[in-house]
Amino acid sequence: MPELLPGPEENLTVHTILQIDKQRGRTGQTKRTLAEAQEISKRGYRVILGCQPGSYLERSAREQSLEVFPLPMGKLFSSLIKLTLFLRKERVDLINAHGYRDHFLSAVARKLASGRALVRTKHNHVPLKGGFFSRFLYGKLTDRIVTISEDIRTIMIASGLHPEHVTAIHTAINLDLFSPGLKNQQLIKEFDLSPEYAIIGTVARLSERKGISFLLDAVKILTDAGRRLACLIVGGGGSGSQRKIDVLKRRAESLGISQYLIFTGRRSDIPEILSLLDVFILPSLAEGLGRSLLEAMAAGRAIVASRVGGIPEAVEDGKTGILVTPQDAQALARAIAFLLDNPEQAREMGQAGRRRAEELFDEKKMIDRICSLYEQLLNRNKSGQRSALSGQQ
Repeated sequence: MPELLPGPEENLTVHTILQIDKQRGRTGQTKRTLAEAQEISKRGYRVILGCQPGSYLERSAREQSLEVFPLPMGKLFSSLIKLTLFLRKERVDLINAHGYRDHFLSAVARKLASGRALVRTKHNHVPLKGGFFSRFLYGKLTDRIVTISEDIRTIMIASGLHPEHVTAIHTAINLDLFSPGLKNQQLIKEFDLSPEYAIIGTVARLSERKGISFLLDAVKILTDAGRRLACLIVGGGGSGSQRKIDVLKRRAESLGISQYLIFTGRRSDIPEILSLLDVFILPSLAEGLGRSLLEAMAAGRAIVASRVGGIPEAVEDGKTGILVTPQDAQALARAIAFLLDNPEQAREMGQAGRRRAEELFDEKKMIDRICSLYEQLLNRNKSGQRSALSGQQ
């Protein structure tokens, strides 16, 4: 059996929750999975994190002294056997799966292990594929689907799931880590930022769907018009990270805007980075919700973002930021210019964004809703087991 980190002594009154996620890298999805595992464990549950060996989740979980179940998920049959035996041995009461492969493995393993409630968190906006099989997996074989935005919930219902079977629980963040404040002077020196320049930027995984190329086009438009600005592009690209950064750098060179851009790579000091920005930009082509967007709101930054996916659930157009049509560099540039030309309005939008983050995207409230759902399913599962036992007497 896979080795576990030391856990609490067995206590039959404590429910055991398995959070399982197949992703290897550090993404918005794995950050939420880790946050759920950390915070739910503080609520009195025994939480085990099932993840790929050597993954970001395994490393981070061990650093946080969480129980870990390393499960190689590449080979379906052997993974299924290991997971089934693990569910029985550790008396797991509820599984929360976060990706398709770990969802499928959990759905089959829990049947083989007899019982256990199953929740699937849907992090992306991709509709169900596979026709009847997908609807059977997400519907009949799963107790509840949790989506990270209302937009994804709508897509799941349109894919054939019953509305009562799908619950939206917005991704949220630890608001205590972010606070509106003065620009970090140490970082201004590190990046050699001129006080005469406006500072704009984004924090994102540098995949194509984040629309960074359109931000570069907008910088070209703004600087050609005489704007004096610096644009921070913060983040890596996951697998092949440096290659993706190099592609963007070559595009910047071809546009003649390299001197206005700072590619920082992945940073661990995001709250301090956000303090530098006069405007935060998220030009995504598709987005479940956007964790960095919520962080920028919590930091009191004015926002320009694409009107796609779950973004309009976070950003109120004209109140906490400006929403633009995706893939429209001209609209992006106009919105950025408006906020730079109207700093008082930008400041008010940032303040309104912080209030909205406190109201809707507080991690404590997210965990409250998740635990409430868990208790509902655990109680229902317990009632079902009692009924089955009564029928056998």
